[in-house]
Order: sequence, then C-alpha cells, then structure tokens
Amino acid sequence: MTPEFEEFRQRILAHAKLVATRAARVESEASTNTSLVQPFLTALGYDVGNPDEVSPEHHADFSEKYQNKVDYAILHKNDPVIAIESKKYGSAMKDDRGQLRSYFNASSTVKLGILTDGMKYEFYADSDKPNMMDDTAFLRLNFSDIAKDGTIDDNTLGGIAGIRNGLFNPENVGAEAKLKLLFESIIATLKILKSEPSDDFIRFILGQSEVGSKIGKLTSRIVEANRDVVRSAMEAFVAQEALARLGYAPKDVVRTTAEPIAVSAPISAPEPEAEGHLPSDDEVKVLAYAKNRLLYLVRNDVLFEEVLKLTFRKTKTSFRVFYGRPNSGSLFDYREQRDGKILLQFPALEGSEIAYNASPELDDYLLKAFSNRVREAGVSFESPPALRSIKGGQANAAES
Repeated sequence: MTPEFEEFRQRILAHAKLVATRAARVESEASTNTSLVQPFLTALGYDVGNPDEVSPEHHADFSEKYQNKVDYAILHKNDPVIAIESKKYGSAMKDDRGQLRSYFNASSTVKLGILTDGMKYEFYADSDKPNMMDDTAFLRLNFSDIAKDGTIDDNTLGGIAGIRNGLFNPENVGAEAKLKLLFESIIATLKILKSEPSDDFIRFILGQSEVGSKIGKLTSRIVEANRDVVRSAMEAFVAQEALARLGYAPKDVVRTTAEPIAVSAPISAPEPEAEGHLPSDDEVKVLAYAKNRLLYLVRNDVLFEEVLKLTFRKTKTSFRVFYGRPNSGSLFDYREQRDGKILLQFPALEGSEIAYNASPELDDYLLKAFSNRVREAGVSFESPPALRSIKGGQANAAES
C-alpha cells in the first residue's frame, strides 16, 4: 500500500467524521449540497468554486420539450463526464434514479452517474450498453457506517480513489464497473458457500486438496461426513485472510499438522497449538478498529509510524493487543461478557474498563494508553505535531 493511498484513506475517514457530525443540522437539499456533497468533491481534489471544473445545475437536453439536469457535473475538456444527482439528506434515493438515468442517457460524454443524499452514495456506469445507465450500482458507500467503524475496506476506497481529480478515466469506467459487479457477485457466492457449502463445492474442494484427493470415490455419505470440516476450513481461511490484510501472515497465527484421513468417518479440523490460537472474527474486528482509530487520532508523525507496530497475543482464554512487549507494552485486553457485550480493559490506565463502542471516550482511552506505552518504551514524540498536507482537501479544526 502506497503512502499516497494511505493518505487518501485518512482523508476519507476525516470526511466521514465531518459529515456524520454535520448531518443532524442539514434540513434542505441546498444545505445537503453545501455541507455534505461539496466537501466530498473537495476531498476528491475538485475545485467546487471553478465552473469549468464543477458545473452546478448542469443541463443535458434531448430537445426543448425534454430537458434534463443534475445538481453537479464534473467537466473534462468542457464536457460532462461525471453526473451527480443529490437529494436532501435522509431522502429515499430510489425514486430519483430515473432522473439521473435521463441525464446520463441525454449526455453522450457522461460515463459515471452518482446518486447521493450527502451521506449515502451510489455509483452507476454504462457497462452493458453505451450511454444507458446500469440498473445496478457497481459501488455503494455509507459515510455514517465508515465514521462509526473508523475504517473503510480497500475495495470501496479503491473505487472512490479512481474518481479523484486528475485520475478519473472516462474510458475505463464501464470495464471497471463490470469487474466490480463481478467481484461483488463472486463475494456473495463465496459467502453462501462459506456458510452452506453445496455438495458440488465440497466434492471440488476435497478433490483439489492434497489430502482429500486420496479419499477415492466421493460418495454422498463422504460429502455429508465432511461438510462441517469444509465449512470450518472456509471460515478459518476468511479469518486468516483478514489477519493477513492487517499485516499478520496466517502461518504466524496458526500452526497445524495434517492428520491422516479416515474415509469411513468425518474429517476432523486440526487443533491449533497452545500458542497459536486463531482470533475470533470479533477480536480481529476490534484490533482493526483500534489500529485505524489510532492512525486517525494521532497528530504526530512519530506516533503515526508507531501505530503500525501494534500486534496481538492470542491464547486459549485471552486476547491482548500490545506495543513492543505483551506485558509491559499491553494496550488493552479483550473481555467478552456472557450477554455478548465486549469490554476493553486497559492495564496502562490502571486497569480501567470501557465498553467497545465507537465513542469519544474510547478514542480517549486508546490514545492515552498508546501514548503512555510508546513513551515508556523510550520513544520521543513530544515535539509539536507535524500536520500532513492533503492535496485537494483542507483541515477544519472546529469540526475535526
């Protein structure tokens, strides 16, 4: 991941926090545009005050009788290439796709249509027929969810990054939209196969695996006997991939040894060694949240780099996130209660506990505990924070 891409991630996370803060005070379509939509265009690097770049109330007409317009059009060489139709924050956007589609069809140069209420965004292309807007959005995002989670997945971020000023290529949109629609379709299929693997899929997996291929004839009884292990293997694979995206190689997380397969009995999933237990999905999510929130919260380049050194220790009964050393560098311990509530206990803050919910209080705990551990490790970061410049955006101290 390049520094530029990571910088753009932080810009989008900052925008999500901004609009989540503002949204409750937005009461009209005009204020939606001013307070929510225009800042997003600015975050993408566009100059909303330049009518040669961002044209408000842009028209594209078949005739004098049939006139079409959108709230904003992004121009390239004086031609509209991106059409943006915005509605009052909180409006049901599905009723307005026809208006965006009409404009899209009326303008031969438009290759991307965006429907938004300032918080939710839907992105459409003409991947099936030229200048005929697809019925299905190839990308959707909700800044409220992003602000709440404090993170954004790479696929969504990559889609947004592709429409930045100077990087948007109208000729590639249709092909990229097809790939993203195919990607989402495959993801949906894999989700089904992960939870309820079909008989054909189980046969395929067993036949392709080195050990499973030795079974011989894959009868219905063998398929049913191994359904649970295929399901468990799929879930373990997904969890390992999530950890790998956070910088933890699966081989460092769980170490297993292959066991001989008994054809007449179900194949058992191998047990992890005592020091190599695989974190649960919730534990992975908490770790990802903590790292992403700290990357957003720190205002010092030294601390920014130190956040990347956070890691974890998983045992049979505990999950700890730490910096440096598991004990002296402990950041917090994950505690799941009987009612399903998750508590984070901070040894660096005299054992204080707080519920795992996106909140200013949790942000304060994370930042204080992390700063304490870095300071205790002898890392100097007391110099004035260095503000990282962000092309196409600007900081708003009052609302950030």
